[in-house]
Order: sequence, then C-alpha cells, then structure tokens
Amino acid sequence: MSKFNLDGPKECTSSVCAKTSMELLVKYIDIKADPCEDFYRFSCGNFLENTKLDDRDSRSVTSLLEEDIQTEIKNMLDEPIQTEYPSAFNLAKKFYRACMNESAIEAEGLKRMKQIFKQIGGWPTLNGNNWRKDSFDWKDAVHKLRQMGINFEYFFILALQRDRIHPDKYVLNIKSPYYQSQINNEIKNWYLEYMVDVAVLMGAERERAREEQRQVLEFLLKLAKISEKNGANQTQLYNPLSLSELQYEFSEIRWKEYINNILQPVTEITYDDIISVSEPLYLKTLLRLLKHTDERIIANFMCWHILQDLVTYLPQKILSKAYDYVTKATGKPAETSRWNMCVTATENSLSTVISETYIKKYLDDDTRTRAISMIRNIKYQFRENLYKLDWLDAKTKDIASEILVSSVEDIPNYNDFIERNRMYEEVEILEDKLLTSALNLDYVSTNIQYGKLRQPVRENFFETPGSVTGLNIVYSPKENALRIPIPFFRGIFYQKNRPEYLNYGALGAIIAHEMYHIITQAEYKGLEGEARSWWSSHTLFNYETKLQCLSNHYGKFIVKMIEHLNASNTRDEDMADLAGMKVAYDTYISWVQENGVEPRLSGLNFSPNQLFWISSAIHHCAKHSDQTLQRYIANYQLSPGQFRVNGALQNLDEFAMDFGCPLGASMNPMQKCRIW
Repeated sequence: MSKFNLDGPKECTSSVCAKTSMELLVKYIDIKADPCEDFYRFSCGNFLENTKLDDRDSRSVTSLLEEDIQTEIKNMLDEPIQTEYPSAFNLAKKFYRACMNESAIEAEGLKRMKQIFKQIGGWPTLNGNNWRKDSFDWKDAVHKLRQMGINFEYFFILALQRDRIHPDKYVLNIKSPYYQSQINNEIKNWYLEYMVDVAVLMGAERERAREEQRQVLEFLLKLAKISEKNGANQTQLYNPLSLSELQYEFSEIRWKEYINNILQPVTEITYDDIISVSEPLYLKTLLRLLKHTDERIIANFMCWHILQDLVTYLPQKILSKAYDYVTKATGKPAETSRWNMCVTATENSLSTVISETYIKKYLDDDTRTRAISMIRNIKYQFRENLYKLDWLDAKTKDIASEILVSSVEDIPNYNDFIERNRMYEEVEILEDKLLTSALNLDYVSTNIQYGKLRQPVRENFFETPGSVTGLNIVYSPKENALRIPIPFFRGIFYQKNRPEYLNYGALGAIIAHEMYHIITQAEYKGLEGEARSWWSSHTLFNYETKLQCLSNHYGKFIVKMIEHLNASNTRDEDMADLAGMKVAYDTYISWVQENGVEPRLSGLNFSPNQLFWISSAIHHCAKHSDQTLQRYIANYQLSPGQFRVNGALQNLDEFAMDFGCPLGASMNPMQKCRIW
C-alpha cells in the first residue's frame, strides 16, 4: 500500500469542502484498495459496490447526472406560473402541465387524431371500402400536414443549408429521410404486430389491418433500400440547381407550387433561388416508386407515420403498445415515468426556452469568468507542452499552436435565445388539449426555421435540443470552436468555491482531452483559404509510432469474457485521455506556482496533487452488466472507464510520484509510452 501525504498544506474547512470530502469518501473512494495497483478501483470502489443495476444494463456517474438534470428541469417546470418569468417559459410550464394531465388526454381520446386523418383524405385502413382514392393526393396531404404543424417529411426533407458559394446565405436543400432496412425477421414480425394492434385500437378491422399494414411495412423497406443504395456518401453533397433545372430534372412535381406551399406563410421562393439536391439518384428513384405505388398504400404509409410522430401525445392504450414493441426490440424496458416523458417532450418542443431559463438558474457570471480563465490556462499550457515535444517538427508545432490559440470556447448565454423565444409568446397552449398544443408549437417552430431563409447565416449550435443541458462537449473543426454545455460548470466537474485541484482534475482533464482533438481534427486553411492537411509526413510517422505504443499498452488489458481489449478501435481516444490528464496536471502545477499551495480537504488524508488525480478519475466511474460491457467494447471508440483511468495514469510519471508507487507496481510499470 502506498503512503498518503499526511503532512503539508492546511485543511479546507468551508462547507463546500466538507461536503465534497464527505461525497468523495462515501460515494466514490474505496480506502481499502491500493491506488498503486488499481487506481480506478481505489477512486470508484464505493460507487461500484453501492450502485445497483436493477433492470438496467449499466449505470455511471454521467448517467446519474443526466437523471439529476432531468429532475432539475422538472422542478423548474413544476414551479407556479409567475409574471417575472419570461412568458415563453410560462408557456413551457403550461405545456408540461398539459402533458401531465392524463385525465384530459384520455377524455380527448383519439378524436383529434381521426380529425387529422380526415383532413388529408382519411386513413384507408380505418375507412375500409369507404376510402376514396380521388380524395387523396400525397403532395396535397404534405401541404395540409405542414399547415397543421405536423411532420410532413416522410419522403424527402426540405431543410436549410449554408450555401457553399455564398456561405453567409442559406439555400434550400432536398435530402432523404433515414429509414432502416436491415431488420431481422423477428423484429419485423414484432413491428407488424404492433402496427396491426394500434390500427385495431384506432378502429380498424384486424384482418384488413394486417394486410394493409403489411403493405405499409413493405413500402417502408423499399424506401429504406433506395435511400441506402442511392444516397450512400451523398448526404453532404452540394448539388445546386436553379428552380427551372429542378423542374426539368424532376418533372413529376410542380416544384415552385410544392415548395411555396410548405414555406408559407413566412417566405416563398422565386426562379432566382437555388435549391441543392443532396441525393439526386434517391429523389429520381423515389418519384418513380411513388408513381408506381397504389395511392391507398401511400395514404396508409403517411397516416401510420403521422400516428408514430404523435404517439407521445395519445392515450395510454396506444402509448403502451409503443412501449411494448420497443421493449421487445431492444430487450430493455422502454416505459419511463410520465414526468420524465413529459420533460423530454417539453424540451423537444421548446428547447431554447428551457435553455434560456436553465442558464439563468445554473450558470452565474462569476462561475463563467473563472471557468473561462481555467480553460485558457489549459490552452496556453497545451501550447507550451507542444513546443517541448521532440516528435513534432517545428512547422507542425507552429501550425498546431496557431490553431489551438485561435480556438474559442463556446459556452451558451441566455441572451442568445431571447429573440427567438419571443416568437413563441403568442402560441396557444391549452392545459386540457395536449395534442393541439403540441401542433401549435411545432407549427411555429417550423415557421422559425423557414423564416431564416432570407436572413444572413447565424448558426447557433445550442438551439439543438439537449445541447445546453446535456453532457456532450462538441468540437466544430469548421468554426474551430469547443461547445461546452452548462452541466460541465457544476457538480463533480466544476465549482467555483472549491479548491482548484478538483476543478482542474475533473473539467480541466476533459477540456484538455478535447483540445487534443482540436490539434488533430481542426481544418487548417492555407493562404488560398482551402482546408488542407497540415501534419508533415515526418510528424505523421512519429505520431503513428506513439499511437502504436499506446495501442500495445491497452491491448494487454484483460476484459472479463472477452480476454484482451481491442485497443485498435480506441487508440485515438486513449491518446486524448493521456494528453488530457497530463496537460491538465501541468496546468494546475503552473497555477500553484503562481497562486500558492491550496489546503487539503478535511477528513481526507490526501495531498492536493493526489486529489487532482482522484478528481480526474471519478467521472469515469461506471458499472455495466457483462453483456453490456461486451457490446460497449465492440461498438464504441472509447475504452471502458476502468481502462481510461488506469491506462492513462500508468503512462504518467507524475501520478506514480504523487502516490509514491514503486517502480514495477501495476500503476507504475517499467515501460511507459512517454508522449506528452
């Protein structure tokens, strides 16, 4: 057992330190484990021991944090409607209440759904022999769905795309939706049974429902196949056509009329507009398929997908069928608590409204300023470390340094959402009419999107649902921007009133990990302004050698039921973990040299440096079933948490020194990959 530092700096006795100390000791650290033999077990032992999987495949520190975030949003939505809140957030509260009002949902029943079907010409499976082919046209149905606030993009998507020629402008883009064709027979049969059962609950005869839903499923699989065959590797293709060229190439649709009926009432296109067709072969094949498919099948297909899009807002007897199918198909319980489902539905419909209030509540200006200072310290330390590396040539160091220093940390600000959220203020939300309220919101959201067509490009990544309140940092090579959600400035990741060794160990290591991706993924634009590779052949060769060293190291890890870890899948992320911990540690040491040694946590006999390493490990704590761990290793580019922690630290002399691990101990091997 290694020796801990019992002497040295004084103890921190603040309430924040006392609470943090207790959480580390009770929730995470297993004091009986030897940190020099298995640091992951030492840092996460109590979490592994006390966490029960119950009917789940896995539980982790991050999954528990996600549950906490959902509870926080629920608590915000549960508060009484108050005039001091932005009126859009009061609408969110009303929408959440409508979703929780199950008695009203049951009372409304399926009446509104049947009205929707009637407005587009009826659902043939329900109407039986009374359905009239001459009352249905799929293009007319698309336009009616759009005006009702219902998803209409079942055959192709009409979205906005940044113009490649004039990047400050938007153009319309036509691309295929995604339907999965690779479905095994068992799941296909389960899905058909689900389709039939729901149609019967809606009022269809079972025999007719089985035959016609089978036809819908066959049509769906045809759509999926032509999408996969003709759309492969073309999803980002920029294929600009004038409206006249679009009409000539795809004459089955009167495009000016079709598109303008979708864009109304916010804008319209003229013959001066450009439309990009990402997958022309898909569109051509699709129009041929629609031409030769019976209208009854197309109408049934559209009605089924309308119902699927709106199933969250329907009575329990329909929703339960959906849950039953998903449970069978995934092998995991799909049904969630009503409040959880309603929080998600509210976020999906009013994500920017939730984001604005969440930022105001959970990120104060002082925390933002302090965190940005830490991030910039890490950035400049990373640059300093780059110049010390002997495997990077001078030119590559200069370019990497330029890219790193010019990168920006993009942290959402509530002011970014105020103008957009005002557009929701006049939406009618009825607490006893959930489906109607959802359609009213979606209609306005679609108007907002298409209303951008004539405006200068102003992309806001944080308008995406979950991007502000989630736990996923995203790096954009094009903008050279690191987009960091709000929860990373709270909880185990960062707190302004606790010692910096905890902040640098947790959030600092994560940020430095992402900065590694900046220098390996950024688009470097030369004098001509075109993105190009900027790593020299000599540096690439050295880099590959370093990666191979790390891959060989991780390949020695033994995994239960699998034997050895497949490190070839994870080596780039393993390299990022190693860089993250090393650079964050170096940054903290520099911070101490400038600001002085910090006090230890009361009740824990660990030095500040040791607490840095503990803090860097605990957000990786996770417990998996054996089967889940197998799937994780087979499908993910990240090593499981135990290897992300131990694998990186085994290659850092600083860790072994801080814990006094003897040379040859598991966490201080004789041979190391010395990279950063």
